[in-house]
Amino acid sequence: MSALDDAEMLKAALQYANYGWPVFPLHTPVKGGCSCRKPDCRDVGKHPRTRNGLTDATADEKQIRAWWAMWPTANIGIACGASGLVVLDVDPRHSGDESYRDLVAKFGAEAFATRTALTGGGGEHRVFLSPREPTIRNSAGLLAHGLDIRGEGGFIVAPPSLHASGRRYEWEDADVPALPFPAVLIALLGAARKQREESTPGAAIPEGERNST
Repeated sequence: MSALDDAEMLKAALQYANYGWPVFPLHTPVKGGCSCRKPDCRDVGKHPRTRNGLTDATADEKQIRAWWAMWPTANIGIACGASGLVVLDVDPRHSGDESYRDLVAKFGAEAFATRTALTGGGGEHRVFLSPREPTIRNSAGLLAHGLDIRGEGGFIVAPPSLHASGRRYEWEDADVPALPFPAVLIALLGAARKQREESTPGAAIPEGERNST
């Protein structure tokens, strides 16, 4: 697996906190699986180490230092809603790369030329600033196949966290600023939610969409 000085994880976590992005520690891929030690772990290196997970996220330097003193190699989770961020998660395993190319072809590349992290699994996290309204919540595949939204109630694994593949998450270009979440995506998400509600009256509300529904 990719080696990295333990101090770099703390340094990155503190840098995100300095941006105003609350963070919290995640488990880490280790030889034989995940640091949680569960043999059937399905979220290797992607789930919280703390009891309350996402709701523990903070920008408090003292707490962050305490966490990474306890778990120096912990992966870094960024709480999207509390950070004022919405992330377009492009997952090529579920044709997300093709769905993303369709969006770019239809609406142009400029709207999506935002700060981007390359995931260890070959995908992308396109990081945007949250709109004042509406509140953009988590959704999986609502926008298109392989395109998930990480917003209110969700988090992302941040660079330089370690992926189960042995590769690290990394910023494509850390100097590129985060753009406002595209209006076209707000409209598409609204239309998709409306269509889902109208086509499945009385159906179970998907995880992460209870409030918006």
